[in-house]
Amino acid sequence: MSAKESPQKVIEAHRKRQQMRQSTPMAIMIGAAILLIAGAAALIFWLLGENSPLKDATPTPTVTFTPTASATRTPIPTYTPTITSTAPPTDTPSPTITPTPSGPFEYTVQQNDTLSGIATRFGTNIPTLLVLNPSILPPAYNIYVGDKILVPPPNMQLPTATPVSTNVPPGTIITYMVMPGDSVSSIATKFNSTEAAIVKENKLANPNDIKAGDILKIPVNIATPVPTATVGTVYPTVIVPTNTQAATATATP
Repeated sequence: MSAKESPQKVIEAHRKRQQMRQSTPMAIMIGAAILLIAGAAALIFWLLGENSPLKDATPTPTVTFTPTASATRTPIPTYTPTITSTAPPTDTPSPTITPTPSGPFEYTVQQNDTLSGIATRFGTNIPTLLVLNPSILPPAYNIYVGDKILVPPPNMQLPTATPVSTNVPPGTIITYMVMPGDSVSSIATKFNSTEAAIVKENKLANPNDIKAGDILKIPVNIATPVPTATVGTVYPTVIVPTNTQAATATATP
């Protein structure tokens, strides 16, 4: 250090040298960056320009595939099953078999029921119903809703009336139910009675007014049964010869 340089100048000179040392690397980096950018720009311009080597390059031919005619395969039809919606089977109800009663059964009288209607419905007749139900009283034979009556099975026949024994005292009164087809005359014949006696006993205004199911009082064994000749019976006839000549003969001396 010379005597002429003041300390102040020395300090400033040192400071300037330090600043120069610090700014030099920065300037180098900036310059390098500028050069790099300029080089990149020039390279891009060159590649994209008219003298670009990319334009002079011979294009590689593209292989074109030419299809060769060949036999056409007929597609095999594909079987596609058709799914048919099938409803679940419906149970067919079995017919209900109503057993035919083998004997009389109980029936409850319903609204608007009548004896004739019940008889028709169950294949029977009024006399049979009355025989099975003695609580149905003459002469009206009324039945009421809720009554329980016995009904015979279809086509049940009443037992044939048993002829009255001749040992029954004459004039004995029996009770008889008029059956279909009966008349006062046939009833009188059946019980050895008379029409007049039956009409009188039952106070009948008209003997023809009786009907099936009527209850009659019959006086029995008051008529003498008339024997009926058997058709076709031939009785032998005895012929006694008359000797007329013997009766008129004259004795000869």
